[in-house]
Amino acid sequence: MSKLPPQARLAAVVVAVALVLGGAIYAIFLRGGDDEPAVQAGSRFGGEGGGASGAPLSSSELRAAGGARSGSDPAPPSEEEIRRSPGAAAAGLFLIGFRGTLRDTPFLERLAAVPYGGLLLTENNYEQPQQLSGLTSKLQEVARKAGHPAPIVAAQQEGGDFNAFGNLPPDGQVDVGEGSREAIASSARTTAEQLKALGVGLNLAPNADVAVAGGPGQGRAFSDSAAKVSSAVKATVREYNEVGVAAAVGPFPGTGAASQDPDAGPAPVGLSLEELRDGDLKPFEAVAGGDDRAPAMQMSNAIYVAFDGVTPATLSAAAVKELRDRLDFGGAILSADLVATTATAGGTVGEAAVDALKAGVDMLVIPGGRAQQDQALRAVVEAVRSGDLSTARVRGALERIAALRRFTREAREPVRAEG
Repeated sequence: MSKLPPQARLAAVVVAVALVLGGAIYAIFLRGGDDEPAVQAGSRFGGEGGGASGAPLSSSELRAAGGARSGSDPAPPSEEEIRRSPGAAAAGLFLIGFRGTLRDTPFLERLAAVPYGGLLLTENNYEQPQQLSGLTSKLQEVARKAGHPAPIVAAQQEGGDFNAFGNLPPDGQVDVGEGSREAIASSARTTAEQLKALGVGLNLAPNADVAVAGGPGQGRAFSDSAAKVSSAVKATVREYNEVGVAAAVGPFPGTGAASQDPDAGPAPVGLSLEELRDGDLKPFEAVAGGDDRAPAMQMSNAIYVAFDGVTPATLSAAAVKELRDRLDFGGAILSADLVATTATAGGTVGEAAVDALKAGVDMLVIPGGRAQQDQALRAVVEAVRSGDLSTARVRGALERIAALRRFTREAREPVRAEG
């Protein structure tokens, strides 16, 4: 394993204070009883009190822009339609989590009212495969009957301890990475086919970190070699593409050299931009274009000396520009968990959502809870109304999300076991 460079050790001086403050914020927002998606008690969008999100969005605000824009794969609304009816357009930017299984979730009523772009499944939604396929089928049915675009159903099935569905493949990446390229590809294909059969069209994986001793990638990443990680990520994405399940490669621009897991609190990465490009960015570059390009990538919550050393990558226009412009990536860019982002950036999840879109992120990831999801949606709607967030930026994001939705079309019909 390689050692942290001098720049990373210098960052420790800053992180000592940041960890204390950020950890406190993390405890409030993530560990204060709402680290999992909250149980819904009716739809806040349907007329009950606005709570932390302010006044509820009305049914007219959530009506599809243009009035007749419905169906599973509609074209994105025009800028004028977004301006006239920003609620539905804004909802289409969100990938959200919820609690419960098909047997006990109250989320279906909320889904019928709000045309979310994507739904993130976690261990809270899973009991066994047949139950999960029933849930994903029902989610698509509810959206279809409401006239909404088909939601992109997602999960993080990265491997081992980082699987949403614990008794399903794959094994941990650190174990898979020890095999041949053919074995890595076989593992990826098996996982993609399993997810497709369950109705999951987007996997927040593979993890493209290059492991560093003591860093968050140790015991998680494919390898401590950028070349080996690049090869494994490319083989994985190729298999996913062939199966028709989207792989969202992340966390960009790499967290192998971070001081800790960025979703646990402030995590500086002390590498220079040149050092990032020579190492950590190589796996992303391998799948940013060409025949094996990934349809999506996910940003990191770490902070990088290579950019401004303060702003999490998921809110950093410079970090997004590195991906979009220098690597020429044309797919959808997903945010990191925006509730976790506030542990580093401060402020509200609504502010983080707007800032992420301004930075160039396309899809906003908020696993939970309900209050934060509502607040973020309201903040984006208000930013569009006020002109703080341009309709052109929203339309561009919705275009890429629509392309991602089309890519996952074949995963909308899960295999249902008989009996």
